[in-house]
Amino acid sequence: MKTISIIAVIILLSFGFSKNQTKVKITNKSEVSIKGKSNVNSFECKYNPNFIENDLQVSIARNNNKIVLEGAKLSIKSTGFDCAHKMITKDFKTILKAEEYPHIVINVKEINTTKENITAKLNVKIAGVEKEYLVPVIFNSNTNNVKGQLKLNIKDFKLKSPKKLLGMVVVNDNVDINFNLFLQY
Repeated sequence: MKTISIIAVIILLSFGFSKNQTKVKITNKSEVSIKGKSNVNSFECKYNPNFIENDLQVSIARNNNKIVLEGAKLSIKSTGFDCAHKMITKDFKTILKAEEYPHIVINVKEINTTKENITAKLNVKIAGVEKEYLVPVIFNSNTNNVKGQLKLNIKDFKLKSPKKLLGMVVVNDNVDINFNLFLQY
């Protein structure tokens, strides 16, 4: 979700920016989706790309292989997801408590780089609960593209998955957030 956007900003900043502050835009070519499963089927909810564009003013401090960021904070609309089926979309927004908490906030705190991999440390706030994650990411400097996957359990955010048909259909608490972000700077 926006966490992905922040990760992209952090990674971009770790490749070629030596300034203390820079402006990064996440374009509407970017994609964010959440995939989950039930005991009957799987589902995918895609974020509306028209809500993705963001300009961030980010402060950067480098310390060896670590890049510490300030201002790499994104807010995405909880109602911006479409699950390709009206009832699933409605249930998904209910799970996120979208009316009570209209935004999901992702704050990229730092990026760690080694020759083998890149990880982003970020805080994700959903439905008023904040959790910290380390997310492996891939950065393509030719296309200014950042890809990754965040695996999380909705119970970590005190959310409950819906049960349908008198409890015969149960949604798994684990979901994958996939992101493919395109950046301009």
